[in-house]
Amino acid sequence: MKNIITIILLILGLNTFAQNNKILLPGKTYNFEIKDGTNRSGKLDSITVDYYYIDNPAMGPDRIRKTGVSKIKEIKMTSNGTFANPHYSRYLFGPSALPQTKGEVYWNNLDFEYNTLQVGVTENLSVGMGGLLLTSLFSGSAVLMPNFKYSFKINEQSHVAVGSIFLLINGNTFGSNVSAALPFLVYTYGNSEGNLSTGVGWAHSGKGFGWAPKPTGYLAGMKRIARNWVFQGEGYFLSNNTDNTIYIATFRNIRPTSSWDFGFMRFQSSNTVGAFPIIGYTLKF
Repeated sequence: MKNIITIILLILGLNTFAQNNKILLPGKTYNFEIKDGTNRSGKLDSITVDYYYIDNPAMGPDRIRKTGVSKIKEIKMTSNGTFANPHYSRYLFGPSALPQTKGEVYWNNLDFEYNTLQVGVTENLSVGMGGLLLTSLFSGSAVLMPNFKYSFKINEQSHVAVGSIFLLINGNTFGSNVSAALPFLVYTYGNSEGNLSTGVGWAHSGKGFGWAPKPTGYLAGMKRIARNWVFQGEGYFLSNNTDNTIYIATFRNIRPTSSWDFGFMRFQSSNTVGAFPIIGYTLKF
C-alpha cells in the first residue's frame, strides 16, 4: 500500500511540475487561474514580457498580466465560447466509450472512500488505479480496483470501448486474498456534452467460482444542462435481473479542470433495498 501511495504522489508531482513549466503555444487554448480566485480562458494569441494576450470566442480579445497568474492549464473550448466538459470519459463510476485524451491525468474521490487515478496512455487507451481508502486503512487489507479501457471511433457520434475493472484484495481480513474481474463492452452515442451509453459486463471470480451465471447490463447517460452543470445517470442490472439493480443519479458542477458531483445511489436485491447520498470531486491535472 505504501509503494502505491508513493507512485501516485510521484505521478502527481511530475504532472504539477510539467504544468507549471510548460511552454505555451500560440493557437492553443488555456485556462489561467488568477490570484484573486477567478479564471480566464481563451486561445493564446501572443506573449510579451508582461502579458498573455488571448482571444475568448464569447468575450473577445483580452490580456492577462503575468504576475497575476497562479496556474495555467491547457483546456478545450466549445464553439460558443464556453469551456468543454472536463470529465466525459467516465460517468460517476461506469465508463463511456469516449476516449480519455492522451496525457490527461485526473484524480477522483467519492464519499472520501473510493479513489481513482486515471491516465490517458494513448488516444485510445486509458488505464487507472482505484481503491477503497478507509476500508484498506482500517481493515489492514489493501482493496484495489485497477482498470483499463480501449476505445474505437466509428464516427463523430459513435464510439465503442472494451475494457475491464478488476478487484484485488490483499490480506487475510476477508479470509484470504481475493481477485475478480468485470470485462465489459460499451457503446456510446453522442459527444462530451451529451451522450447515451449501453453495455454489458460479465463478472469472473477466482477461488473456483468462475464466470457469473449471467452478464450484467449497463445503461448510462449525461447531458450538459447549463454552463456549469451536467446531469448524469447510471443503471446496473446485476445478472440482467431487474430485481437486482443499482441506480445512480448525480448533478455535476463543472469547472475548466475540475468537477463536483452531488447525488444518490439506490440499490435493490431480492431481500434488500437501500440508498445513500454521494459527494464526489474530480481534479484534472
